[in-house]
Amino acid sequence: MLGKVKQACYFIYGYMIAIKCRTASQERTANRQQQRFQKLINHVADKSHFYSRFKNQTLSKFPIIDKPLFLAHFDEINTVGLDLKQCEEHGLKAESDRDFNAVLKGVSVGLSSGTSNQRGVFLVSPCEQALWAGYIIAKNIPFSFRKKKVALFLRANSNLYESTNGLFMDFRFFDLTKSFDDLIAELEAYNPHILIAPAHVLDIIAKHQSTIKPDKIISVAEVLENSMRDRVEDCFPCKLHEIYQATEGYIASSCSHGNLHINEDILIVEKEWIDKESGRFAPIITDLNRRTLPIIRYRLNDILIEEKASCPCGSHFTRLQKIEGREDDMLWLPHSTNGSLVAIFPDLIRRAMYICQTQVSDYRIAQHGGVISFTYKSDDAAKAEQDITATLTELFTGLNVDKPEINFNVGIKQDLMKKQRRIACYQKPSFVD
Repeated sequence: MLGKVKQACYFIYGYMIAIKCRTASQERTANRQQQRFQKLINHVADKSHFYSRFKNQTLSKFPIIDKPLFLAHFDEINTVGLDLKQCEEHGLKAESDRDFNAVLKGVSVGLSSGTSNQRGVFLVSPCEQALWAGYIIAKNIPFSFRKKKVALFLRANSNLYESTNGLFMDFRFFDLTKSFDDLIAELEAYNPHILIAPAHVLDIIAKHQSTIKPDKIISVAEVLENSMRDRVEDCFPCKLHEIYQATEGYIASSCSHGNLHINEDILIVEKEWIDKESGRFAPIITDLNRRTLPIIRYRLNDILIEEKASCPCGSHFTRLQKIEGREDDMLWLPHSTNGSLVAIFPDLIRRAMYICQTQVSDYRIAQHGGVISFTYKSDDAAKAEQDITATLTELFTGLNVDKPEINFNVGIKQDLMKKQRRIACYQKPSFVD
């Protein structure tokens, strides 16, 4: 009973953070971040072997870590004495059995999709779940005494998501291992007020011309391309919002005006500039709420683009123009003059491909050294390949890079259980001197 009361208090606390801090000044936000960071370290340093030596240190003294380093030291970082192998086995069993309710030593265990060929692992306590639930509801779901029906399409369910169920919310998980026709029928019977799904799943739902009438639609887990946004918003009478959440934390979400803001009331985000002129950076995040598995100066390999213009919503939190993708979504081609490798940002490729949309309904680009494999769907393969070649040649010429060898393949097998990656670089070409 006491545990339930404690969780309820954490839920209210998470809800109030999101409500009270929406229009906080930058100074107030920075002060609060420092206070919360000190409380975090006072707790973590006593229970995490990895971070014990950093007690009483400022944030800048902590090491920057990435996924390989984080997983290598997972056993020392977490504060509940769990080892990585044990957590991975627990998470894989849950996915295999499609039973996501079991806990390990009183905490929920989840796995990422592993699109980087290395699965991430997250651990959250019941109180962390409750705080997260209160916060995410306040951020994304307008308060109403009418019970809201929420449909969530994801590869795997989690106690983290189930914790949002309650008096004002009916949460239903739609398992992407099922037939999509069955899922559509179930979705239409449920007719949710709020629909949450990966971008490519929302795109498929829109193409099915589903009869549901949601009040709000939220894209998660993948890069939301403009073409997908257009199709979804053309199909449903509401603006498409985004949640940017990773295994490592709830990083950003859309405000009432549909603009993405970093959640600086629960995170400290340092910017590692990739291209400062264009506003592109990789985020180094510190989660001020996670204590079971501390996330401190964790470098994500995502590419975010900062938006300098202020937002009409009044928030002073960092505004994002967009989530462009991951660093390994960039293509690399030799400069035409000196042979040095030039990064081709994924957004440039997407914009170029937008021109070919009349011929190409879907595509995947994979770089292996000096060769690019282009897999696509089209009703007119010959015309599609002609248009793609011309469009990419114009792009590469304008960037002063050598045109790569392009291998074309027709036909894409859609796998709803995998995150959609339009563009991926698996191997950079060699430097040409």
